Amino acid sequence: MTITKTKEDIKMKGIDVSVHNGAIDWKKVRADGVEFAILRAGYGRMASQKDARFEENYAGAKAAGIPVGAYWYSYAVTVEEARLEAEVCLSIIKGKQFEFPIWFDQEEQKTFNTGKANCSAIVRAFCEVLEKAGY
Repeated sequence: MTITKTKEDIKMKGIDVSVHNGAIDWKKVRADGVEFAILRAGYGRMASQKDARFEENYAGAKAAGIPVGAYWYSYAVTVEEARLEAEVCLSIIKGKQFEFPIWFDQEEQKTFNTGKANCSAIVRAFCEVLEKAGY
């Protein structure tokens, strides 16, 4: 007998968190059935824009046995800015072990106003830097 699973069969309960969620009781999160967490590593193009609770959230999730990924919130409106953001993101996540991918979070209207082709180029530029680094 062959059993085939479709993407509809595979579901996991996860959360995304940032400094805006405040202090998190990761053991309670795990007890509530959360199976993974995507942590905001930071935003923008300066290391000072690291999420203020990234280290705390990373350590807490890991200690609770929750697999993690991360995301970078972007303000980039050019390919060059996206590459700068990617380099800063890499400096923040360096040395960390992730079970889930690193995501690029593009939500700013000023970025969208630059057009679909530019938005796509921004995403590609960020992702290429991370992929080159092994992510």
